[in-house]
Formats: sequence, structure tokens, C-alpha cells
Amino acid sequence: MYKRYSFDKNTNTYSHSDPFNGGESMGVGGTGFFAWGSRLERYQSKWDVSSVEASILATKSTKDALDNQKSVIGYNRGTLIEPAIIAEDGTYPVNGRHSDGYWYVKGAKVNTAPNQTQIPTQNVKVNELITLNLANFFNDIEGDVITYTTASSNNAIATSTVSGNILTLSGKAIGSVAITVTASDGKLSTTQSFTLNVTNTAPTVTLTSPINNLTLYENDVMSIAGNAYDSDKDQSVTVYFQINSEQRKVLATNLSQIQIALSKQLTFKAGKLFDGEMLLTNTLAEGVAHTLKIWAVDNENGQSATIERTFYVVPNRAPLLIIDAVVPSGIINADKFKVRGTATDQDANSNVKVNYRINGANPIEIFSGSGGAWEFDVSLVELVVGENTIVVEVIDNYQAKTSKTIKLNKNEVKTPILQSVARYQIFPPKGSARGVLIWIQRDKELDLKVELSMTLVGEQEQFILLEADPDHIIPVTDGVVEDEYHYETIEPKDNIILKLTSTRANIQVDNKIYLIMGVVE
Repeated sequence: MYKRYSFDKNTNTYSHSDPFNGGESMGVGGTGFFAWGSRLERYQSKWDVSSVEASILATKSTKDALDNQKSVIGYNRGTLIEPAIIAEDGTYPVNGRHSDGYWYVKGAKVNTAPNQTQIPTQNVKVNELITLNLANFFNDIEGDVITYTTASSNNAIATSTVSGNILTLSGKAIGSVAITVTASDGKLSTTQSFTLNVTNTAPTVTLTSPINNLTLYENDVMSIAGNAYDSDKDQSVTVYFQINSEQRKVLATNLSQIQIALSKQLTFKAGKLFDGEMLLTNTLAEGVAHTLKIWAVDNENGQSATIERTFYVVPNRAPLLIIDAVVPSGIINADKFKVRGTATDQDANSNVKVNYRINGANPIEIFSGSGGAWEFDVSLVELVVGENTIVVEVIDNYQAKTSKTIKLNKNEVKTPILQSVARYQIFPPKGSARGVLIWIQRDKELDLKVELSMTLVGEQEQFILLEADPDHIIPVTDGVVEDEYHYETIEPKDNIILKLTSTRANIQVDNKIYLIMGVVE
């Protein structure tokens, strides 16, 4: 029996060492070894034996002499089962049997590629950056330093750069892209890919005005108020509004990450909506629900939810005009007759004006107010012989109007006049005069009466009959003569009136005055 053994790895054989001496005993559980070249036998005692017996037994054949006194277990290296098992030093025997029952032989040190853990799918917004620490996903069991390289399958959507252990991902456009990372320890490398999703957050719109189901009357204003916002970086945002199916209009434009104020005043007039002076719609029907839509779009085509408001319109109604029956009266130009009627407006907060025009003349205003009765006089002198047109028009404060036309025929009434009176005011060059010298050229047969009033301004007129000087009636032409009249006062007068009255016996007489002239002193 031998207490120890040695192994020669060059010859793959075992040899004994430290043999038992004759006086040594082998107690229960004692272990001894016999080497048989590449075979090693281990003996374990089941009971005590004397040193003599042990010495004798040690010289006998192993299998025969110790058959009932020991258990024999032999181990040797078998055929190769698995090469290149990688483990840290000390995990397995250098050359021997392990507790798992297998025989291990230590070989040369083997290099391995870095281990890796799968990088999960990543999400990044357009124009934003995210970073990953690659050391969380790669390691090297030999402790070698790892270097990284990266690539993107579509640089138009995203780019990837690496510095040290840090991977930086940049989203450029909406979409998905494969990012490949290669890790190397300088000897071996490993590669893996993961998905990067580039996303975009749509802008939002909040509306505080107008209220829903608003009703617009003539000249009412629909105020649009609220705000828009886009949380993404480095984007531009455009806010639109639209009435029914009309062409959309820009409400506001600004950058993202800024609270964008919305403000617009739309005016309803003449049945249409206006932005200032710019027409936005065709005529809007009354009693029909109309729609205002507002939404925002960013430069990546991210669109907010569309906010809708319903509104109704009541277009301005033309004022009402009633004209009473017209009863013309009078036979001479000085005579007058009245035209009467009423004007009303069915719209709230309205005022109306009434005017009239005769034969296309300038309009004359006769009424202004919320509505009521009106009247005006028509003088026969304002009418022409034949057909006359009187247009009465009512206009409200939103320029809606109603007009009616009155047509009248004026007949010419030729009434013979046998006597006529003409008055002339004389203005002295110096403002006043004490005397007047007058010459009148007339038909010789004309029956003429000449009167003169010389008073101060403000005094009642006082006419004095003037007689022609018979010695100064001078023939002018055949049948025409010139009379001379003269009158003086004690003090100068500044209100001088000449009155001429001519009379004829019948309508066949057609005598005339041809010339009036004179001087003052």
C-alpha cells in the first residue's frame, strides 16, 4: 500500500511514493494506492489489520489478498467527450477527476468574445437625442477593454454615434430604423442590432372662444381665442381655421415648445363673414348650422385633434317702408301737397333714415330714428310738366335699404294773366342814396304803373306812385318809347324797391318792357 502517488503528464503514468512501513497500521477508513502505469487504484480499509498482516497483504496480489478487506475504486482518464470547456482557474482539477465525476485536463488559456445582453427597442422623438451606456449590455470575462462601433440602417431617419461606452441616438424623421452595435476586446468581437423608433408628438389646441351654437346678427363679431402647443423640439407649428367647406386660412404660426396665442375677429355683415376687409365665405344661409374648425399641424405633419364650433347667422333684413296714398293738389306752382308714410326695421338695435328724391335730384333726409311715421311736402314748382318720379328710400344702419317710387303727371294749365307785378331792389354803390333817376323803354301801348319805396333797412316799405315826365317821353323805335322818372328824399335811404305793374285788356295784347336803367345820387 502506498499513501501517495504522483502523475507524470509527459508519459501519462502514475507512480508510487511514500510506501507503508511494516509496523504501520491501516485503520478503518484508511486509504492507500497502487499504481499500474496509466491505471491508479485506490484502497479503502473496512476494518483494522495488524501491521504484519498489512505487510503480508501488501506483498500479495491486489485483487486476491485484499478481496474481503478493502474496497477497490480505480479512476483513469478516458476518451475525450468535450473540448475547450471555458472556466476560471481553480474551477476544475489541473489533471484529474472532479466532483461531478468527469476527468478534466487543463489546457492553454482560451480568449472569448465579449458577452452581450440584448438591447431593447428604443424610442426617440424627432429632433431629440437619447443616450445608452453600452457597458450595461456588453462585458468581457477576461477583463479586456471593449471598444464599440455603431451603424444605422437609414441615416435619413436616425443617426447613431458612440463615444467611449456612450451610444448617442438622434431622431431625424418619423419611422423605424435598425441600429447595429459591434463590441470588440481587441481579439474577438460580437455584434447585435436593435430597433429605434423615431416618433412625433402631435400639437394640441385649446379653444376658449367662441362658444358653441353662437348666433350672429348683422355686424356681430365672432372672436376666436385660445392657444396651441407642441412639446417636440425644433419644430414649427401652423394653426388653421376653416368655415364650413371654404378654403382653410392660417390662424397663427410659431415655433414648438412655445405657447401660441390664438386671436382672430371675424365680422358678419351682408350675410357673409369677413376677416377685416378680406371676404372669408359666400353668403351664409339663415337657419342652417354652420361650422368653424380649428386645428394645428407641425412640420412633421403631426396634426392635432380638430376643434369644431357650430354657429348660426341671422342676416340683416331690409327695413320696411309704407307710403300712404298720395293725393296731389293745387293748380299753381306755389301750391303744395303732402306725402306720408311709415318706416320700420325688424332687426334688433337698428336705426333707419328716410329720404326722398324728385326726378333724380339729390336726396333730402326727412326722418332718422328707430322707426315711425314720416312726411314731407311737395311743391308744384318742383315738378315738371309731364311725368315726375319721386323716390322714397329707407336705409338702416347696416346699409340695407328699401325704396318705393311714386309717379305723378303734371298737366300744364295755361291760365291767361292780364296783370303782372315785378319788383326790383336797387343797391346804391355807396350803400345809400337820396334820389333815383329811372328810364324805362316799353311798348307805347303798354299800361304801366311805376312805384318806388325808399326806406331804411328794417322799416316797412312805403311805395309812392311815380309819374313820367311828359316832356321826357322819347320815341326809341317804331312803337317803342322811353319814360323818365325821378324821385328824391330828404335823407339818404338804403332800402330802395322799384315795383312795376303792367296791365293788358285781354290775352291778345302782348306789350312788353324792353329796358330798365337809371342812376342814384
